[in-house]
Amino acid sequence: MKNNDSLYRQLFAELPRHRTFFDYEMKSFSTFKVGGKADILFLPESVSEIKAAITICKNNSIPFQVLGKGSNVLISDRGIRGLTIYLGSNFTKISHEGKRIRAQAGASLAAITSLAAKNNLTGLEFSVGIPGSVGGAVLMNASAYDGEIKDVVISSSYLTTQEKIVTLNGAEHQFGYRSSVYQNISSIILEADFILEEGNRLEIYEKIQDFQIKRRASQPIDKFSAGSAFKRPPDNYAGKLISDAGLKGYREMNAGVSAKHAGFIINYGGASASDINRVFAHVKSVVEDKFGVSLQPEVKWIGDWTEEEVQWK
Repeated sequence: MKNNDSLYRQLFAELPRHRTFFDYEMKSFSTFKVGGKADILFLPESVSEIKAAITICKNNSIPFQVLGKGSNVLISDRGIRGLTIYLGSNFTKISHEGKRIRAQAGASLAAITSLAAKNNLTGLEFSVGIPGSVGGAVLMNASAYDGEIKDVVISSSYLTTQEKIVTLNGAEHQFGYRSSVYQNISSIILEADFILEEGNRLEIYEKIQDFQIKRRASQPIDKFSAGSAFKRPPDNYAGKLISDAGLKGYREMNAGVSAKHAGFIINYGGASASDINRVFAHVKSVVEDKFGVSLQPEVKWIGDWTEEEVQWK
């Protein structure tokens, strides 16, 4: 960013200085714990601040990127050009009334699940081990065990490219397997409303504990990863195909396929984003060669990647 440093500091001077950072290391903002620096990192507290930041970008042809908890992304070693709006620190308010919970996009699924349990509300237990944010969960229709986001989200709101706030209700989300209408529109998800059912607190906690035990037993939660690496192909499972291809435990440098669950690609510590990218490419190539199945990543590549690096996708 060095050539643009002075210009960017001038352009973004009106944003709160204590939440605007320049040439900022992004490894801690990704569950893979990899990635280079963002030209500008901004941690907004309100919709008006998001609008202000986007207006600056639009008026000066500066690209911008939105991040939630960074749990489903692979950030380039060369970092992210332009502005990165990070919602996972200050855009995290949660409110509760009756059976309804409203959460800003940067709130963690763990936080809303905990609030629900404390108030004897059931329906979110499945999400307890998913490390993402509300915005990411709605975008991808996050699911696990016996539930998925589409079962509990009744509405959500987003900011359009024209900086208008629009609300979606029910079927308008067009939820599918790891998908929603948000993947087809340019938008920033702002918040979501969840409707839950009354339950017994002890039974809710028991269910949460059961899911946590299952996750610890079957998934490499002690390693840096982005969760499931590939989407489930029709009538099959990505983890099974990867394992059957002989890739369970495969390792390249400090990245590889988990020996505990072949559906996870992990950073053993010290891996680069490029290392992880090569593992993804190798796994996809081997599975396709052996079984004729083209695995599709669940992870989103963001930042300064070259076409050559990601042409395998």
